[in-house]
Amino acid sequence: MAGNWQNASGDILTFNDTGLATEGMTPNMLDIDQNGILLLDVQTGTRSNVTLYIVPAGTSFSSDYLNGQADNTDVSKDRVISSADINSGDLANKAYYHVSK
Repeated sequence: MAGNWQNASGDILTFNDTGLATEGMTPNMLDIDQNGILLLDVQTGTRSNVTLYIVPAGTSFSSDYLNGQADNTDVSKDRVISSADINSGDLANKAYYHVSK
């Protein structure tokens, strides 16, 4: 998990050995769903509450989270999906992928 995760827009999330290290984001709670997706609840300056879904490679992001739509992200890679982007209509470009350690 440690390193930088970037989406197609150039936005970056940073994780270190102890967790989320992106400035302005404070992790609150970590949970895991029945499909093995980690749910990291985060407080930010612009939104009071955002969930980061950490989806392992080989696992589809559940259509339950996508209002019945299919996961169009790169399922062959680990990815981070923000709840703020789920209804953007552009999830494939909003998903964050690991780019550096």
